[in-house]
Amino acid sequence: MPGKNIKNCTDQQKHMENPLATIGILLIFAGIIFLIISAAQSTDIKSGGGAVIFIGPIPIALGTDRKWALTALITGIVIYLLFIIYRNKIY
Repeated sequence: MPGKNIKNCTDQQKHMENPLATIGILLIFAGIIFLIISAAQSTDIKSGGGAVIFIGPIPIALGTDRKWALTALITGIVIYLLFIIYRNKIY
């Protein structure tokens, strides 16, 4: 509950009240489910992927091709903007 006294909470309770932590956990589970579903439905094998590395506030996108690098860059920018929006609202 947002009105609880944080000094009386355990660390686990503090993290469970954090909406970004909850969103992150849900996104991880959704990604795992999407991987399982896509692996079960796939008949042709094409692989690709991307990653985002944050150095300070700057997202650096990596990808196996231009599409994945652009997707990773957009994802990194969205994550950065969410951090800016929610950084003062957590506690």
